[in-house]
Amino acid sequence: MTGEDDTGAQKRRTIPMEDLRSFVDDFPALLWRIEIARSRIEFLNDHSLHPLGDSARLFLKNKAFRKQMLLPEDAHLLDAFLDAVREGRTMATVFRVHTPADSIMWLKLTGAVNSSDPQYYYGYLLDIGDTVEVIREIQETDAAARMRIGNVPTPVMLMDHETHHLKQANAAARDLFGLPRPLSVNRPEFVELCPAAGEDPLSAILEDLPLERKWTGNLEFCTTQGEPFEADATLQWVRWRQNALIRVSVNPHSEVDRSAVSEVHQQADRDVSGRLREIFSGAPDIAAMLARVLEQPDIARRCNAVMLSDILTHSNKVFVTGAGAPLADMPPGEEFSYRGTIAEDIARFNLDHLVVDDTMDSIKPIDWALFIPRGLRSYFAKPFYENGELQVVLILCSTEPDRFVDLAPDTFDSVLVPLYEAIRTRRRRQG
Repeated sequence: MTGEDDTGAQKRRTIPMEDLRSFVDDFPALLWRIEIARSRIEFLNDHSLHPLGDSARLFLKNKAFRKQMLLPEDAHLLDAFLDAVREGRTMATVFRVHTPADSIMWLKLTGAVNSSDPQYYYGYLLDIGDTVEVIREIQETDAAARMRIGNVPTPVMLMDHETHHLKQANAAARDLFGLPRPLSVNRPEFVELCPAAGEDPLSAILEDLPLERKWTGNLEFCTTQGEPFEADATLQWVRWRQNALIRVSVNPHSEVDRSAVSEVHQQADRDVSGRLREIFSGAPDIAAMLARVLEQPDIARRCNAVMLSDILTHSNKVFVTGAGAPLADMPPGEEFSYRGTIAEDIARFNLDHLVVDDTMDSIKPIDWALFIPRGLRSYFAKPFYENGELQVVLILCSTEPDRFVDLAPDTFDSVLVPLYEAIRTRRRRQG
């Protein structure tokens, strides 16, 4: 066994020098070594680290130049690395620098003492911009998963970390606390549902969540009708695009009697739905129905166009009718291919709604064929099914980007559901 180990070691030691030299020259990072006692650095290859070029070498050599390039908040990271070099400790760190191209670049420094010659400290300086982007995408995907609360069966809410106003609440949370639907009508503060949030220690816990990321414990809550109850709660800090949010999960210790409050809200929903069905049913045609949608306050605040997309999956077609100034030149029932449409994405990924924050960032064919030419920059699409088959997609549109960010799937249900019911009833009567 010893002979095999020796043979393996010998094979590793007999790599031709030209191969090692080629490896060092081609290595995709700036390789260096420092003679610790003399504080002298030597570069082992000529990797340029674009767009830094020679600035990369000067960055490692010159403290004053390094201070100019380094983001101040990352200075302590590089200081810790240089301490490790002087002490001969293995170390790795990540930091950011300003580039000559007036951009920010992510770099990684890694180094260790050469075991066969401890007077030298070997390492490399590596551009990790691609790695950072991958990590960001993973984090955004993870954050997006935590943002999708509509299908969670237990009570979950999202609130703004700075203002503590609720931004979203799923159906279970609305039923538990007696919250209105849609929540955009009246966004309560978290302290109204959890009085302890206005004082320490919970106030301090909320403030420190960006550092701690997550807190779990027992809290006292109350419904909008003032009925108190205790629950296990999890508070989780979530960064979503430019917003800092707190995801609040609630698990009551005992069943909360919500029957009276629930009936009040259900009756209010029925009254609103009935009134809107009458308004939509009184319109002379589908286009006029859509125009009346834009007269509703919750819609008018965000939208200046609305579309009805009829889906004929088996024929590979969709027929779109619209209303609103940006769609003034659109003929009723304009035909498009099903491929590359909103409906295709909804059906393929089993979405309960679809939001596009900026059509200019989209690669979806329908966005470039229908939305962008008419100046529509963002939209909120809601699907409706019959017997498990996608029949209609109602689409609220805006000429401004980011008009539907962070909205729950049921945000506009109080308007869109009565609209769909009125359209379906009319079509059935017409045969």
